[in-house]
Amino acid sequence: MKHLLFLLDYYSPHRWGAENVFENIISRLLKKKYKISLITSRFDKNLSCEEQEKNFHIYRGWRGRFSFFFFSFFKGFQLLHKDPTIEVIHASTYTSVIPASILWTFFKKKKILTVHEMFWKLRKQFKPRYLAFFYQVLEKFLFLFSFDWYHCVSLYTLNTLRILFGVEDEKLKLIYNGIDRDFWQMSEVKELSISQWREKYGWEDRFLMLYYGHSWKSKGIDALIQSLPKLLTNNPEALFVFNLIPSKRDSEIKQKIKQIAKKAWFSDRVFIFSWWEIEQLRTLVACADVVIAPSLAEGFWSVHSEVCSLGIPLITTKVAAIPEVVRWKVNFVCPNVPQDIISAVEKVQRGEFEDLLPKSFSRDEAVEKIEKLYE
Repeated sequence: MKHLLFLLDYYSPHRWGAENVFENIISRLLKKKYKISLITSRFDKNLSCEEQEKNFHIYRGWRGRFSFFFFSFFKGFQLLHKDPTIEVIHASTYTSVIPASILWTFFKKKKILTVHEMFWKLRKQFKPRYLAFFYQVLEKFLFLFSFDWYHCVSLYTLNTLRILFGVEDEKLKLIYNGIDRDFWQMSEVKELSISQWREKYGWEDRFLMLYYGHSWKSKGIDALIQSLPKLLTNNPEALFVFNLIPSKRDSEIKQKIKQIAKKAWFSDRVFIFSWWEIEQLRTLVACADVVIAPSLAEGFWSVHSEVCSLGIPLITTKVAAIPEVVRWKVNFVCPNVPQDIISAVEKVQRGEFEDLLPKSFSRDEAVEKIEKLYE
């Protein structure tokens, strides 16, 4: 039985894309009889410091990314010293890069790094200049540490490592994140559920636009909010729904949306929800006539692939890894251009879309490829 040690700054029940990716990887590995130890942060004081079920042991300690840097090293040292059966250290960008590398110097275990997204100079668009420079230098510094394999979740991420950070080609492995294709199917959503939801919220016979996910600047939500008055003015029967994952900008963005809606007399046509559970989320997406996700940077994001899997029209940008992921009913817009979003919605209403080839991303295939790296 192969024993793996994961160093992940956050893990379920924390709700981010990377956490979902690793939760799916680990659940499938456990079914394949792997033994897994996971070190992560205790971001919620109500969480247990240790959880164990059969061959899966979770160690939680301290809070947040900065404290995780130290906790993961000390706890990892303790586990590796105590249990020599651990064969592979699997880390994830960014916080666990240095702890995993230091642990390697003591125990010489094979190590793999999953690289989700690279911002590099894009950080200047999202952060103040001094912070952007700091993170840019830190990103460069982190990739001075060498790993046996770099698990890249998109070709965009892989080429960024190759070109900007000089990682050797033979160490780069492209393994797309899988999505739950059986779950994200319109056939799995009952027509009655959609009708009931539309009736419950007063959405019957209305053109429903949806944004769901984080409120970070990198998601392009600021340009979307700027386009909101015009979108609703041009479409008297239209409604807009925001379903936001709680984050640092959450309150700020919600207040901004409410102010714009109130000023334009659209308060009754804008709905703001906090993040719903997966079953409810799927029904919400199925209710939408179009999902707008105008990201400014993406390594591989589940929102785009989920929407496309359901066959719901998607408006997004042609940046980073997004063109690798999207398919079917898609219209592209320029990043940070509200007028483009408005024009793209008009295209959706006319039934005009980009001509894109079908794509498929299997979770089972992704885990099989990761297993080969372990072997």
